[in-house]
Amino acid sequence: MLERNLRSLPASRLQGILRTYRFSPLILPLQGQREWRRLDNQQIGSQLAGLGYPGFAHMQNRPVWNPQELLVAALTKSNLERRIVEALPWLVLTYNEMDWQWVMQECKVHDAQNRLGFVVTLARELAERKENPAVDNLRTLEERLKNSLLARTGTLCNENMSAAEKKWLRKHSTREARQWNILSDLSPEHLTHAA
Repeated sequence: MLERNLRSLPASRLQGILRTYRFSPLILPLQGQREWRRLDNQQIGSQLAGLGYPGFAHMQNRPVWNPQELLVAALTKSNLERRIVEALPWLVLTYNEMDWQWVMQECKVHDAQNRLGFVVTLARELAERKENPAVDNLRTLEERLKNSLLARTGTLCNENMSAAEKKWLRKHSTREARQWNILSDLSPEHLTHAA
């Protein structure tokens, strides 16, 4: 009945089916924008743990969120803990076969395309260091995102940043952050768990 769409998949069976058939979490159903607002740092961290992020391995959770939706939901947050922000390039690199058209469209709707571009750049640089075959895919995605670059300067999910921090970052942001008009000193060297 499940295979013929005569019965919907009960949530209690989802993890078993993912595990048994070795499906990617990219097939998980989308939660919807209403649920994005409810996500907090703890829940995002828990979902990253469930998706396999080594930095949160101690949480031992199962994924419920589709990685592409989790990425977009996180990028639209005004304020995220730095350790969660540091996990986003890993998410892009690990699940680089996302539906990027959908991800880009949702980020544009929420004016988060600069944040996405910066995270993709960090993921691409990590892929280059690891000689990961995702490099070409991520480079192509970067080029596509450059066409929708916003001129205004923003932060990487840190809107509560003080004026003094912003002033300091205007001088000390990384090259990657500056190219995406983002105030951040985050670089691949900081992403130890992602690497």
